[in-house]
Amino acid sequence: MNAEPATRDLRLGIPRMRRVLVVTVHVLMSLLMLLVFAFLALLTVARAQHWVFNGTTCMPLGFYRLGPKPKVVRDGDYVMLCPELGNPLHLRFAGAQAYQKSLPADTNPAMAQAISGNWLEFSPKGPCAKGIMPFAKVVAAIPGQQVMVAPQGVRANGRWLPNSAVVTRVDGIPVIHVAYGRYVVPKGYFWDYAPGNFAYTSAYYGPIPEDHILGSLKPVLVIPGSEYWYHPKVQHG
Repeated sequence: MNAEPATRDLRLGIPRMRRVLVVTVHVLMSLLMLLVFAFLALLTVARAQHWVFNGTTCMPLGFYRLGPKPKVVRDGDYVMLCPELGNPLHLRFAGAQAYQKSLPADTNPAMAQAISGNWLEFSPKGPCAKGIMPFAKVVAAIPGQQVMVAPQGVRANGRWLPNSAVVTRVDGIPVIHVAYGRYVVPKGYFWDYAPGNFAYTSAYYGPIPEDHILGSLKPVLVIPGSEYWYHPKVQHG
């Protein structure tokens, strides 16, 4: 006896459901279009203001303003740099000794490992050698200042750098790093640092020549704390 009214109610409800679905789709599409336009507008502003985007978790994710190369490099400066692929300072490195011995004597073994392992960002139009995209780092020590590299972290210019414990293995793979010990930053070089989890820094590849700096950086629109989002399976010490 009640089947016919129930069927009629169901039939009347179908058009309403369709209208709700159509409205929902239109709202979602409108929001998507707004997000696309907002993103395009942000890219336009970024290009006009000489912003660069950091997509790694070495430093907070987001946009940084790229300025001229600093005339004098100072502790705490934010810089964009190209890594050193050679070993002009004849540094000693620890880890993966068999792999190190297979490389030419003038090669920076840490950078060779990072390149072969695709640990870095690459672009055929990038300004650095072998298509490596520039690094965003903080200057931790300048010429004449001392740096100590230890399993528990890096002490630069008299202070321990936060979250700087040396990673020796990632997913079971030995990570090459500069040998533990004390260093004095030579003239024309600086020691770089980044606070993020598994940040690739001078603790691995050594000091960077000052003439490898492409420009200064200033955070503009970044996500605080995003440098700690990445949690690889690592072993320290």
